[in-house]
Amino acid sequence: MSKGVKNSRHRLRIASQVICLVGFLWLFLVTEYRGVDQLPYPVSLLFRIDPLAALADFLAPGDFGWQLLWPALLLLVLTAVVGRFFCGWICPLGTTLDGLGRIIGRGNRQLGAGWRRFKYILLFSLTTAALFGVQLFGLFDPLSIFLRSLTFAVYPAYNLFLNRLFDLSYGSDIPVVSPLLNGAYPFFRDNLMAFHQPYFQLALFTFAVFVLIVLLEKVDRRFWCKYVCPLGGLLGLCSSRTLLERTPASVCNDCSLCGSRCRSRAVTDQGYRKQECFLCLDCVDDCPDDRVSYRWSLQPTAAAGIDLGRRHVAGAIACGALVAPVVRITPDPTRYDSFLIRPPGAVDEAEFLRRCIRCGECMKVCIGGALHPAFLQAGASGLWTPLLVARLGYCEYNCTLCGQVCPTGAIRELKLEQKKKEVIGLAVIDKNRCLPYARSEECLVCEEHCPTAEKAIVFERKEVLVNSEVRILKFPKVVKKRCIGCGICETKCPVEGRSAILTTNEGESRRQRNAIDSGGYG
Repeated sequence: MSKGVKNSRHRLRIASQVICLVGFLWLFLVTEYRGVDQLPYPVSLLFRIDPLAALADFLAPGDFGWQLLWPALLLLVLTAVVGRFFCGWICPLGTTLDGLGRIIGRGNRQLGAGWRRFKYILLFSLTTAALFGVQLFGLFDPLSIFLRSLTFAVYPAYNLFLNRLFDLSYGSDIPVVSPLLNGAYPFFRDNLMAFHQPYFQLALFTFAVFVLIVLLEKVDRRFWCKYVCPLGGLLGLCSSRTLLERTPASVCNDCSLCGSRCRSRAVTDQGYRKQECFLCLDCVDDCPDDRVSYRWSLQPTAAAGIDLGRRHVAGAIACGALVAPVVRITPDPTRYDSFLIRPPGAVDEAEFLRRCIRCGECMKVCIGGALHPAFLQAGASGLWTPLLVARLGYCEYNCTLCGQVCPTGAIRELKLEQKKKEVIGLAVIDKNRCLPYARSEECLVCEEHCPTAEKAIVFERKEVLVNSEVRILKFPKVVKKRCIGCGICETKCPVEGRSAILTTNEGESRRQRNAIDSGGYG
């Protein structure tokens, strides 16, 4: 085979990886408020083709989201026919590891077969735990890791850098450079930058996890993909008897070049491991004598695989079955944490934790900067799930974007009129800090910003004695039956530090209200 044909095959794969990565990054950038409350593109496409997201949705209570997640099932069918092409040609995390691996250098440590089993054991454990009511796929899903790292760390840093760069350009007159940057700013502002500078809790922690995954490349090439990735394990199980056959079925006796260079270590002396192969086709290009080829066969042979062993599978299932009840017997955070507030449209907490795959899409698109990733506020199984932190941001009254981007139905898509009636909490006044109550100083901020049609914050006029002078002050009151818990009053409260008006999860629509929550004044 000519060298030109080989190079064209290699370039085709690289082009596919780059095009897919650029496409996903473009979808990521357009997952942004651009002046209208409607996203024109299927911004959650990356998770619509994610089999782990489909598995999480399938194992959660309620109906399976066929309309959104059918591409993930199609990917599994194609994998069963062709093999793990997704890992070698499409996966954005895999492409990122390939690119960064070239920069930081790659290790070549060949780990034992036991390491290969780990991703399958992890998959079995996670699936069993999900069956018993605890969904943790999102913690290990490579697509969630990729989007999460972009949302919480990379994109905010990129946006901050551009803001500083354009500020510097506008603030100084640098010949040639300033006119170019000033002319480019409107395009960047409208297409490639955030509506407001994003800040997120857990940014450093999330970035540290991503860096750790990248640094594993120093141990072995595509370490995460070969040894840890549960999505790779699922795709591997589907591709154990694909119709695409490799010839020869193992490395040749007089040459082992393809085996030593294989990025997935799928070609060995013992045979060809179909379920481990990323179908990068580098072995075809690397063969000096053109012996390696791939062909279709309607009678696939049983290829050499990873011996999972009954004990390992049973142990993985037992581990998942044990983890689930241990997690579930911990106290329900919604019962003791009044500040555990979910986005509008979120389903009941138990179902929410089983559907949310921690992708960060809802937090990325939040106009008011209200949604932040949880650490332990929602329990051990709630890591990276979205919380509303009202002191840092508020839920925009005329926004429904978070429900539009959720790929698994953890946040229901609401019409604007529905959303305006959706209660996610209740504002409560701290009279020890509120200026009129604590200092006899007039303040109207909370009432001015309240967005509901009938103000949820009203005033009572009272006569008070201030410096031996009788004055009439307005004292704010919260009308429970009007308050939706958007948090804007807490965000805008001028009191330094902890706000004088706090947003709690009392009376949220996704839970049945009790008699105390029925209405009246706070």
